[in-house]
Amino acid sequence: MTAVPAPPAPPAEAPADQDGWRRLDPRMLLVHPVHEVVKMAPLLITALVFGHSSGHHNNWAYLVTALAVGAGLLRWWTTRFRVAPGLVELRHGLLIRRHIAVPADRVRTVDLHSGAVHRMLGLATVSVGTGQAATARGDRLKLDALRRTEALALREELLAGARATPVAAQEPSTVLLRFSPTWLRYAPFALTGFLPLLAIGLSLTGPMSSITQQTPIGSTVEWLLHIDALGPKSVRLPLVILLVGTAINLLTFAERTVGFALLRGSGGSLEIRHGVVSKRAIALEKRRVYGVELAESLPVRLLGGARCSAVATVAHRERGGPPLVPAAPLATALAVAEEVVGDGPLRAPLVGHGPRARTRRLTRALGGWALGLALLGAAAALDLLPAWCALGWTALLPFTVPLALDRYRSLGHAVADGFLVSRHGSLVRRRTVLSGEGVIGWNLRRSWGQRRAGLVTLTATTAAGRKKYQVIDLPVEQLPGVADQVLPGLLTPFLVPATD
Repeated sequence: MTAVPAPPAPPAEAPADQDGWRRLDPRMLLVHPVHEVVKMAPLLITALVFGHSSGHHNNWAYLVTALAVGAGLLRWWTTRFRVAPGLVELRHGLLIRRHIAVPADRVRTVDLHSGAVHRMLGLATVSVGTGQAATARGDRLKLDALRRTEALALREELLAGARATPVAAQEPSTVLLRFSPTWLRYAPFALTGFLPLLAIGLSLTGPMSSITQQTPIGSTVEWLLHIDALGPKSVRLPLVILLVGTAINLLTFAERTVGFALLRGSGGSLEIRHGVVSKRAIALEKRRVYGVELAESLPVRLLGGARCSAVATVAHRERGGPPLVPAAPLATALAVAEEVVGDGPLRAPLVGHGPRARTRRLTRALGGWALGLALLGAAAALDLLPAWCALGWTALLPFTVPLALDRYRSLGHAVADGFLVSRHGSLVRRRTVLSGEGVIGWNLRRSWGQRRAGLVTLTATTAAGRKKYQVIDLPVEQLPGVADQVLPGLLTPFLVPATD
């Protein structure tokens, strides 16, 4: 695989003015109006209903559609961007005019996204991640959309400007990982497809059933529940949730993973490609990646699998960290993680948190089970939920203690090669490897139970990934040593000797 070619000249269909400002690709005139119509769908439906009841037929619907199309055309007309040496700028809006400028040395990631319509038109959306907390939608630098060749060239230009030292010559990209069909065995075990269906199935058996049946998914589940071939009524709901949820998980996993590829590019940067219908390409500059996070949900862990994501400053859509490895064998996830942070932090033995942490895990688990039983019992007594919900919760008691013990065994931390390593969780076990260079501060939290047990939750704050990473139920006496090894002297002035 060869490197991205040199940036081409600006396209003829989008000439620059005297100051170098250019419009987005004119083909977006076919896309922006459609996007605006979709955004105004609730208003359009209301207009249809109002027009029918008022005797004006579809006049109101025509007006709303015209406004949406006009807004889409205006969005393209008022948007300008300019790429200058070391700077990319974006201006957009009419009533509220925004001017966004990003210096090259502030660029953390450049994300390319091509939906189905964009791909048919040969376009790509460019999202520039700067690591800033720009949560407002209009305050993010997003070019929707450019010619794909122009978008690729812009990405290389921005990443080259963000590097500490320029790369003398483009080097071929090295493929670190590609999709393997064996990964599909992990697809059915995601909670994404089951939890919404479970909520819908439960609502169909309660007082909200009349409302739920009017939704597309609710009506589909209701139709499946009346198919006699699926067995007795008592097993239809679990079977429908299992079958439909598995199908949703398989389709979602296939869309996100079948085209997956992880490459190492010029200067050690990482490029992540995934998607079938909606393709994405995320480029991560090497010095903007501060670690990795391994996540193992319980079913995937039992099958020997794990996911790996980068702890990096990324675009708005990837606040949890871009995926370096989707659900795959643990050995594969570890190999990729070692490519990013080295093998030292990943092989460092973890320090356990002692018997006080174990007692707290057991207390929280049993207390949570008792509270859940009380709430479900009250809901069943008020006919808000069927009685079998409380009975099913009661049946979970034998699993409560093993789950708490597994959560305790998952607790651990280490400091190795300048990285903070933290592990916690059972239903989803997470192991985070965070570079001390990415830590910008500490947060300490002690609940009433933790104060009595002599424990503390240490949170490392960072501009990367999920912004905060916790060391849960850390014994207080270990706190100064951990904090000083990662960031020497930062926490010491705020610690005072304990008093009786």
